[in-house]
Amino acid sequence: MRIIVFSGSGGSGVSTLAAATAAAATDGGGRALAFGLGPGLGTVFGAPLGAEPTPVGGRLDACEGGHGGADEFRDWLEQVLGWRGMDVELAGDLAALPGMSHVGRLLELEALAASGDYDAITVDAGPLAQFLDLPPALDAAARWLDRLFAPRQATVFDPFVRVFAGDYASAGEDVLDRGRELLGRLARLRDLLTDADTTSVRLALSPGAAAPPLARDAVTALSLFSWPVDAVVVNRLLPGEVSDPFFAPIRGEQEASAGVLVSSVAPLPVLRLALQQSSVRGTPALLSLAGQLYAGIGPLDVLHRGRSHSFGQEDGAFVLNLALPLAKSEDLDLEQTEEGVAVHLNGRRCLLPLPAEARGHDRASWAFEDGVLKVIFER
Repeated sequence: MRIIVFSGSGGSGVSTLAAATAAAATDGGGRALAFGLGPGLGTVFGAPLGAEPTPVGGRLDACEGGHGGADEFRDWLEQVLGWRGMDVELAGDLAALPGMSHVGRLLELEALAASGDYDAITVDAGPLAQFLDLPPALDAAARWLDRLFAPRQATVFDPFVRVFAGDYASAGEDVLDRGRELLGRLARLRDLLTDADTTSVRLALSPGAAAPPLARDAVTALSLFSWPVDAVVVNRLLPGEVSDPFFAPIRGEQEASAGVLVSSVAPLPVLRLALQQSSVRGTPALLSLAGQLYAGIGPLDVLHRGRSHSFGQEDGAFVLNLALPLAKSEDLDLEQTEEGVAVHLNGRRCLLPLPAEARGHDRASWAFEDGVLKVIFER
């Protein structure tokens, strides 16, 4: 199973790139799915799509969100609030928080990945502004459920409690069982999306001065949450056959920004794609586009492997190493908590739990060097 997640700046062709990569993934005889967190893929494939996979040609299926329908996470929140006698409309408000609005859709992705029906799944994750809320939201949802359903030692009084509580206890058990199931699925999904052998994130950007800082911020944020980025795509560059002098200044600006982008995200590879003569629609056109994008490389190849986070012991102290290759020291701050370490980076917070044996170490120091944040825990 291979999962390729696409996100990027507005107008950079995220849906088109996700669809083209899915189409190319079927060339070797495998089955592929283009999965949209929101709408967009239906327009690219020229076919009406809903939340469930629909055949769009050969061994390729596609689906997209944004059409309403079932949402497992929101439905479960309603169950919890109803069970506790609270206003169930709050579930909609909670599920609409930044990042949380896609947790239910991500649970559908987990089910499709676990089905074994597909050899490859590409994800149209939409604009970066929304996508970068997903990793912390997924972590927060899993952590919240984990706390809610922490293992509890059964006692001899449990059967008597159930007898006297009657329907209330039965309803509560159903809600808790459902929550435990969701917790397990969120944990499996998080493992999938942070496994560099399974998942890669590819960032699509339009050429321009905004591209380099946008790429650096996105790669840094995703690295913090262990989401592996293996390439950046700079899309809609002026093609070489456009020779009119009128476009010379634009070409110069694009080439200059592309050069800065390459140096800004190194050693990540930067793939270049020219502006197409017309909108790319339908599988044949998507395959042609994929051929231009992945000339000489496999669309499902891991295009870059960065360093991963690690935890171990050095000289009697516990050491946590966080690979943040494009981060800046002045943007980092750490907070020691009862569970571990909270890393603050450019307005984002990632809680990194520690093994129980390391939590008793009350002194923590840190240093950032060569793209690695090193946190040392000593007694």
